[in-house]
Amino acid sequence: MKPIRSHVLEARMLWALATLLAGPASADTAPTTASQSDRLAIRRTVSEIAAGFRSAYIDPGKGDRTATALEQALAAKAYDDLVDRDEFIRRLTADLRSLTNDEHIFLVRNLRPPGQAVSPRPNDAGFERVERLEGNIGYIRLIRFAPPEIFRDVANNAMRLVADTNALIFDIRGNRGGHPRSIAYLSSFLLDPSRSIHLADAVWRNKGTLNFRTEEFWTSRTPDHYLDKPVYILVGPETFSAAEGFAYHLQALRRATIIGAKTKGGAHATEPDAVVAIEPDLFLVAPNGRTENPVTKSNWDGVGVRPDVEVAPETALVAAMKLALARQSDSTSEGAGVAAPQQTAGAPDHR
Repeated sequence: MKPIRSHVLEARMLWALATLLAGPASADTAPTTASQSDRLAIRRTVSEIAAGFRSAYIDPGKGDRTATALEQALAAKAYDDLVDRDEFIRRLTADLRSLTNDEHIFLVRNLRPPGQAVSPRPNDAGFERVERLEGNIGYIRLIRFAPPEIFRDVANNAMRLVADTNALIFDIRGNRGGHPRSIAYLSSFLLDPSRSIHLADAVWRNKGTLNFRTEEFWTSRTPDHYLDKPVYILVGPETFSAAEGFAYHLQALRRATIIGAKTKGGAHATEPDAVVAIEPDLFLVAPNGRTENPVTKSNWDGVGVRPDVEVAPETALVAAMKLALARQSDSTSEGAGVAAPQQTAGAPDHR
């Protein structure tokens, strides 16, 4: 099995970046007149962003089209008066996301040097609630997939607490993603421990080339196992990135029933080395990687994960409880079995 490297920037780094990109500048912000030197600096910066897309974006064709669109906007002087730095960042980020339909794109200030490790905070593994519900049903609410070094021990404890439940519900409706190694580790509790199971691939573009490489993700050993009992995963439109992968890969393996509403639809990732330093305090985070599932040969980018049982996100827990309790009632004499996706025939449809 190939060694697994992180294929996203540290999760907290991305959460911090997201706060910088909260929305467009206010419409009644006082206009600022740009000097000639301002305009030259803006044009140089936008030109470097365009070059960054051409050299590193995971989809070379889309990267080239995005770069061309930026250059055309420059020629039309679309950015000449964006002298306010924060407004410039918001506007360019919005334009880049609109051109690519990719919400993993960030243009940010004061990012720590690419590749520099983020020190994880203790007690921040993302397990917000772990409890038993009616009918001896386990419930785990995960709000993030923290770095493996702080995720694993907490995951071990959480799974130990629900090991003897009759069914298990993972609630990731508000989970914005995190580390793929943590997703792979949590999935390992639910799958056959007698063999390594291929969960996903990350396909990377080598910066400055049209060459790609593939990184494989497999299950690993865990201290406990949750087998032959139903698993439900609650999702919604705020479920994003690697959190979507947790649902998507287990759905493809028919190990979990996905309940709720279609997810946000982001299956791209950025390696730290692929971050482009535009200026000393300005960085372009443009994904150089994408996820591929070995079962579907595809991913959820731009389309989201489609639930097996579609309900309003706020009623997903109630729906999961009804399914779990009904299954217990139906299987009293037969014992609990592996959860089969509801309303699905054949391979999962991720169109």
